[in-house]
Amino acid sequence: MTLGDRLSKTAKDYPKRVALTFEGRKLNFRELDTLADGFAAGLESIGIGRGDRVGILLPNSVEFVVAFFGVQKAGAAAVPLNTFLTAHELTFILNDSGCKALVLSAEFNDKVEPLIKGTAGTLKLVCAHGDIPGAAPFDALVKRGGKGAGAVSDTAPASIVYTSGTTGYPKGAVLTHVNLLSNALSAAAAFKVTRRDRFLLFLPMFHSFSLLVCIILPVAVGARIIALKSVRPFSNVVKGVLFGRATFFVAIPAVYNLLSMKKFPRLILWLLPLRLCVSGAAPLPADTLDRFAKNYPFPLLEGYGLTETSPVVSCNPLDGVRKPGSVGIPIPGVEVKIVDDEERELTKGEVGEIIVKGPNVMRGYLNNEQATKEAIRGGWLFTGDMGRLDKDGYLYIVDRKNDLILVRGMNVYPREIEEAIYSHPKVKDAAVVGVDDPAHGGTAKAFVTVRDGETLTERELKEYLKSRLASYKLPRQYEFRESLPMTPTGKVLKRELKAGG
Repeated sequence: MTLGDRLSKTAKDYPKRVALTFEGRKLNFRELDTLADGFAAGLESIGIGRGDRVGILLPNSVEFVVAFFGVQKAGAAAVPLNTFLTAHELTFILNDSGCKALVLSAEFNDKVEPLIKGTAGTLKLVCAHGDIPGAAPFDALVKRGGKGAGAVSDTAPASIVYTSGTTGYPKGAVLTHVNLLSNALSAAAAFKVTRRDRFLLFLPMFHSFSLLVCIILPVAVGARIIALKSVRPFSNVVKGVLFGRATFFVAIPAVYNLLSMKKFPRLILWLLPLRLCVSGAAPLPADTLDRFAKNYPFPLLEGYGLTETSPVVSCNPLDGVRKPGSVGIPIPGVEVKIVDDEERELTKGEVGEIIVKGPNVMRGYLNNEQATKEAIRGGWLFTGDMGRLDKDGYLYIVDRKNDLILVRGMNVYPREIEEAIYSHPKVKDAAVVGVDDPAHGGTAKAFVTVRDGETLTERELKEYLKSRLASYKLPRQYEFRESLPMTPTGKVLKRELKAGG
């Protein structure tokens, strides 16, 4: 079954159930399916069909969801584009993916000319919001009616999602219908999702985490999506929970860090319909998890995933033991092992590289056979993340393999230092990178931002860390900043920090 087929099945099973709400607009599953069919037919009318790639450069909106499923129904592959990228960065992705069409909003009009030039004028443009000269109007394509004729195998590419580019040029992870749908259904089983759930969606729709968990998953099971334009203003998020009666809250650590420091009246907490919060896209500091657990009556589950795994790999169980600091157990159908540099499986408790196997593992990197061979070996995805499994099979992320710092021949993991820094009550954000040190071979450098209204000196922080870290793990360099460079989903851009950005 393809993603388009799944939407049609849900629409047949629950035609009048509300599928999506956005800024006062409400669509049931039959209406969403009809719009997606119309967009598929509209794409085919401008020459887009089976095997083609279609870029989607849209803010959170009804049109994003319709476009994504319409592309599936046309037999093409969707390429969700990060709306924060420059025209130069977007041009690279459009060329690398071979997009024949681009669905975009008029708010990106300033990028149209360089994109057209950068792609040699081969792009067919579809404008969803506003008007762009030369672009086909989104609504006009949808209103043509009909259905897409692009039936494809469920092993065909459904989406090509580009990595964030934190370690170099982004690579396009080719995700098939099987990859995405299997991951959605496995995650639904792990989170015990039913069609009565209501997912609050305010993270960017283009990100693999929110795309899978907050769009594909609820569509697959017949649950409701309560979509917001963005996380700002944050008061809209609270209103979305209260008035939208959201039961499922998905966010990044930065949001939970903010929430963990807020004190809501008991009446408000009692009125909140939430049954579950899930954190992903970046590591969740233990201190944030502790504060959240003290202030809120519903569970916050930390999970782990990668774009290359569609993306969910593991999560702390909803029922059963939830272990702080752990990213839980593999979701149904997914296997995880820890191996050494010779690819030998390590015993429980030993730190090594995390490798993943399952129907959610990508087909490979587009146009990059060498990188695919390096990443997928013997059916296992080598993640580049370092971790360990405890005796109960719970996974703990130690750090990125490439972020490992060697100090006098000793392994130092930046995340361990970051956790210690985060535990200081005056620290807002922290990131640790390795830098050259003639005396030690390498050393840790800490970048720190301080909470509003607080002051923190390097000496004060050093003294604090001495009781929490071995001497060889202590950063020898500190830099205090107003803010740290981050991706749209709250992941610190360590490459920029290393380069002095």
